[in-house]
Amino acid sequence: MLRLLRELVAGLARRRSDAPPAPLPVRPANRRQAPRALRWGLVLFVLLQLSVGVAAELYPRLRDPLYGDKFAKLKPRLNDRAKTVVMLGSSRTGLAFHGKRVEAQFAEPVIAFNYGVPASGPITHLVYLKRLLRDGVVPDLVLVELLPAMLVDRADSPLEKHWFFADRLNYSEQDTLIRHGFDSRAVRERWWKSTLIPWYTMRFQLMTRISPSWLPWQVRFDWSRSADECGWGTMQVQEITAEEQAFATKQAKAEYAPVLGDWKPGGPAVAALHEILAVCKQRNIPVRLVLMPEGSEFRALYPPQTRTRLNEFISTLPNVIDAREWLPDEAFRDGHHMFAAGAEAFTDRLTHEVIAPQFR
Repeated sequence: MLRLLRELVAGLARRRSDAPPAPLPVRPANRRQAPRALRWGLVLFVLLQLSVGVAAELYPRLRDPLYGDKFAKLKPRLNDRAKTVVMLGSSRTGLAFHGKRVEAQFAEPVIAFNYGVPASGPITHLVYLKRLLRDGVVPDLVLVELLPAMLVDRADSPLEKHWFFADRLNYSEQDTLIRHGFDSRAVRERWWKSTLIPWYTMRFQLMTRISPSWLPWQVRFDWSRSADECGWGTMQVQEITAEEQAFATKQAKAEYAPVLGDWKPGGPAVAALHEILAVCKQRNIPVRLVLMPEGSEFRALYPPQTRTRLNEFISTLPNVIDAREWLPDEAFRDGHHMFAAGAEAFTDRLTHEVIAPQFR
């Protein structure tokens, strides 16, 4: 009996040792921690947004890399002893004005810089000219591209409002766009969004700085980054087949034919062009207006009435250089964008006929 009692006690002890441990007491959650973390998260989010917004106002390479990246190339080259020529224009100019070839043709120091950026016209050129002057660049000669399609007067003018947005402006530049036909509400709303929520509004500019290959080429802002020290850039492919050239020219004609078919000059873009002339006159800066070279098929897009209006219009402007027929068709990829060989020929003639006489 005593042995049986000992075995029973030993069995109970074994069962007790095999039992799971008692659960630890659950501490009540601190209900104040979650709202506090949320508030700090919101504060950090707002600070990040505002810091980028302020930096974009002070650092033009964030807001407008198309301007800022080129200025970063121009600034270290500025020299009080050198004469400076700057050409403002669209992608046509960006691929055409070969600054190194200009500089090589002078014995004395000359700085020739290309400020061509895609989809730009007189309003963009005006903003960029004022920026250059504000940033301490006072050229000895300014060349301004005349792109007829951007000078059209019609219901949706100026056409630049479809590509030039207020997130590329600093605060003081908004009025320039509003004075020249941009919707004031749209301009101010976009500028404030780019300042208060820049991580979204300027996402393409910021992503271009970080990893441009993640973006489709249509929304990138890396055009100016790939330019040489004089702001000139050229296409990667310099030779194409006749079929490829015909296809590219057909695409260009489809884009420009609706604008040039019933072209009439005027509106905000022409007013901006006259303001460029006035600013240059006020600062005693010589200025030349350049009608860029075009291939024969592209020139055929201008019907007789458009050619007449264009000739009458340029006759009212001072110092126009009509270079429309300077180059043969093989100099172009699509009838108006030049290969490198075309840029060299165009630049050499422009230097000989325009720049050199001015500097002498």
